[in-house]
Amino acid sequence: MAVRAPKNLASRVQEAEAKSPLEAEIAAEQASALGRSGQRVSQALAAYRQALETGNYETERDRAVETVYGFLIQREFLGLRDRAAIIRDYDIPREIISRLGTSPKRL
Repeated sequence: MAVRAPKNLASRVQEAEAKSPLEAEIAAEQASALGRSGQRVSQALAAYRQALETGNYETERDRAVETVYGFLIQREFLGLRDRAAIIRDYDIPREIISRLGTSPKRL
C-alpha cells in the first residue's frame, strides 16, 4: 500500500521546493516530525488498549490523551485541520477524544 501525503501538505512541500533549498528542508523536517508524532500516537493508543484489559488504565489513558492532543495541535500548526480523518484513521476512542485539552488529576 502506498502512502500519500495530504494534498495541502504535499502542496506546501512543493511550494517550498520551488522557493529555496532551506525552505524545502524545513518542510521535509516538518513532515518527518509529524510522522514521528503519529507513531507516538499509535504506540500510546496501543498501550492504552492493552491497559484496558488489566483494568488499571488511567495512567495510559492520560498519556494517550496528551499524545493525541499534541499531535492534533502539531497538525493544526501545519495547517492540517481535518480531525475527523485522524480520529477515524487512528481509531481514537471516545474516552480519549472527550478528554482532549484537559489535565490529569493532580494529587
